[in-house]
Amino acid sequence: MENELLLSKTDIETSGEQIQEMKNFLEEQHGREFTWEESRKSVWDLQTLAGITIEMATEEFRRQKLLKESPKGFYFDRTGYCCQICGGSASEANSWYDKYGLKCMTCQKAINQKIIPGSISKNKESWYSKYELESYFNIKGAFLTKCVKSGFFKDRIIPGIEKKVHLQLLLIKDNKDVLPPKKLFHSKTVKVERNGEEYFTSEHWYEWIDKALAKKLAKYKTIECLKESFAMPMKSGRFYYKEINPLFTYKY
Repeated sequence: MENELLLSKTDIETSGEQIQEMKNFLEEQHGREFTWEESRKSVWDLQTLAGITIEMATEEFRRQKLLKESPKGFYFDRTGYCCQICGGSASEANSWYDKYGLKCMTCQKAINQKIIPGSISKNKESWYSKYELESYFNIKGAFLTKCVKSGFFKDRIIPGIEKKVHLQLLLIKDNKDVLPPKKLFHSKTVKVERNGEEYFTSEHWYEWIDKALAKKLAKYKTIECLKESFAMPMKSGRFYYKEINPLFTYKY
């Protein structure tokens, strides 16, 4: 009932005044004229985002209330949520919620055994998964194994069932002067032509790198690997969008 009341605040009909205000704002930010329909859609998207944000805040309030009642933690009582570390399903008997947030029991066991610190659950900027190493640097497979065995990278392994690896990750604090901060590797939204039509897509950091970023990255030893890793085959999959809300495009 509380959720429904909160959500109803954003579940309202878009007024002409709201659309005009959005139109004025977008034109000032982007330096071009926006149509009424573009502006109306931006208002609707913003209201939708507000509704999602309220839902998330309401759920977080509920969790914190439960945590006050069980400060050491508890099994999570709802389905459809994911572990904040590995991204796998985390609910009921295969879950644990405490001051570090929601984890599956495999990741929680690794925290209990001090294989990983619980803080990484809430601070994703403090570590790289092996999938992120591939995404950012194309460091993967046998090459990653070689880097770990040589001591270039120091990894941590969350064990799974029957000696399988549940998750391989690298803490930045274990790899000082080697791994750069992840915040450096943002992507950019760009316009491209595809089959004679205009689309939007994202460019990875290495597709738009400038002198300022190159100077920052030069301080970290991982850059020494790029000549070899970028020479290996790279996944070329890319998402293309026919349109994108101008509220969520940024200038760098």
